[in-house]
Amino acid sequence: MFNRYIWSLYRQSPRGREAIRQTFPRHARFAGSTGNGNWRQQLNADIPVLVGNLEVPEQLWAPTDPIKLRELLWFWFEDSTDLPGDFHRLLEGEGLYYEWLEDETPGNIFCAGFGGEEYALDVASNIGSITTVMHSLQPEAYLPYYFQGRFKLLADICQRFRIPLPAIPGKLQKRERALFYLDINRSFQEFRLLHNLSPAELNAFLYDFAPACLAEDADAELPAPKRAWFLMAGVGTQADFSLLDEADRQTESLWRGHRDARCGDMAVLWCASPRAHLHSIWRIIEDGYDDPFAHWYSLVRIGQPQTVPHLKIKDLKANPILAQSPLVRAHFQGSAGKYFRPDDYLALLDECARHGAEIDALPRIPPSPPSLLPDGQEILNERAVETNLIEPLLEQLGFTEQRDWQRQVVVRMGRGEKVYPDYVLGLSSTLDQESAQIIIESKYRIATRKDLLEAFRQGRSYALRLQATQLVLAALEGLWLLDGKNGFSMEKARHWSWQQLASDETRRQLAQQLSYRPLR
Repeated sequence: MFNRYIWSLYRQSPRGREAIRQTFPRHARFAGSTGNGNWRQQLNADIPVLVGNLEVPEQLWAPTDPIKLRELLWFWFEDSTDLPGDFHRLLEGEGLYYEWLEDETPGNIFCAGFGGEEYALDVASNIGSITTVMHSLQPEAYLPYYFQGRFKLLADICQRFRIPLPAIPGKLQKRERALFYLDINRSFQEFRLLHNLSPAELNAFLYDFAPACLAEDADAELPAPKRAWFLMAGVGTQADFSLLDEADRQTESLWRGHRDARCGDMAVLWCASPRAHLHSIWRIIEDGYDDPFAHWYSLVRIGQPQTVPHLKIKDLKANPILAQSPLVRAHFQGSAGKYFRPDDYLALLDECARHGAEIDALPRIPPSPPSLLPDGQEILNERAVETNLIEPLLEQLGFTEQRDWQRQVVVRMGRGEKVYPDYVLGLSSTLDQESAQIIIESKYRIATRKDLLEAFRQGRSYALRLQATQLVLAALEGLWLLDGKNGFSMEKARHWSWQQLASDETRRQLAQQLSYRPLR
C-alpha cells in the first residue's frame, strides 16, 4: 500500500530529490542490475539503413551506417496529434518507413524502417525506446517503460502498492504484447493522479523508491533447490558465448527459461552448435516469469555459475541414466527452458565428477515424492497438484464441485481488498456475511519448515476471515489437517502423504476427521 508519510520522507531526502530531479532516461540504468548489460541498446537500438539508387533493385541495395531508433521515432511522433493512434500504426502495414537523400552522396537514396504487421515483436522488444519518445512529447500522459527483463519486479511493485496490473497477453499474441504498454500506462497514470504525483515523481517512485522498498524485504540467501532446468546458449547469437566465457561467481544474467522455475533451483547450461557441449551449472536467483516485452517471453535470472567439464552428447549417452533422458535422447533439440529430472541432474553431477570436476559446492536436489501419475508423468506446478491430487481426492471423498466445494472464491478482506482461497468447502454466503466449513490452501511444494509456515499463515488468514472450522494445507509432500478448535495449531496438525491417501482405509480415516460431510 502507498504510504504518503514514508513517500514524503523519501521525496525530501537527498536520494529522493536527486531521483526526481534527474533526466528521466537515466532511470533506464536500473535495468543493468538484472545482468542486462545491453540496457543502453534497449534504450536506443541501432536500426539498419540501406542505400542505393533507382537503377538498382531495392533488394540489392547495400547496408550503410545504422541510424538510432529514437531518431526515427522522433520523425514519426514529433508532429503527432494522436500518439496512441501512431503507436498502433507502428504495428500495421510496413510500420515506420523513411526514405531520404544526403548531399554528400547525390543520386543515392537512404531508407530505414521499423515495426510493421509482420514485426510486432520488434515493437514490443523496443518498448523502452518508443516510450522514451512518447514521454518526452507528453510526460503527463505517457510513462517511460524501463522494465524490460524486469517484469516480475513490476508485478511485485503492483502487488505491494495495490496497483491494478492487467492480465498479460499470451506468447503468440505479438501485436497484443506491444499494445499491452497502453494498458500498463493507463493503470500507472490513474495511480499517479490518485496520489497527486508529478510525472517526474512517478518515475522516481517506479525506478528507485518502489524497488528499494522491495529490496528491504528480500532474502539474500538462496533457498535449497527443488528442481533443475535446462538452458541453451548460442541459439542464433554468438554473444551468449562471450558472456559465458567471461563469467565469474558475481555474474548474473537473464536467460530464456520457464515460468515455473523458482529461486534457488539449479540451471544446467548447454552451448549449442558449433560448441555443442555442457558449459556450466548456475543457480536461479529469481522466480521465473513471463515478460510480454521480452523476445523469448519466459525468463529466468541466473547467477553463481560453476564451470564443469565440457561434456559432449556422446559423454552423456555413455551414462546409463542420462542415456534414457528424453532431453539427451533428443540431443537437446527444442529443450531450452525445459525441466531437467532430478535423477538426470544427479547423474550429470556424477558424470562431471567422473571427468575430474569438483562438485561438492553444487547443491543436490532431493528426489521428488512419487507423483502417482501414469507413464512417468511429472507434477511441475501448483495447478498440477490441484488437478492431479487435490481434486481427485475430493471426488474420492464424495465431494462434488459447486455443490460441496468451490475454487478461487472471491473474498473481501477489507476496503477494496480481495483474496482468492484456493478451495472452500461448505460455503455459506449472504448479503452481509460469508462463512465456510473448510479452507484448502494449495502449494506446489512444502518441502521445508519455512514453506510450511508461509502456507500456514496464508491459509489461516482465509480460515479466520471465513470462520472456518478446519484448514487443510496441500502440496506434493502431502496433506496437513489443522483444527480450529485448537486455534489451527501447527503442533497438533495431522499429516498424510499422497501414497498413504491412496489407501481406502486412510481416506476413510481422513473423512471421519473432517468437519464437513458431502451433501446428498
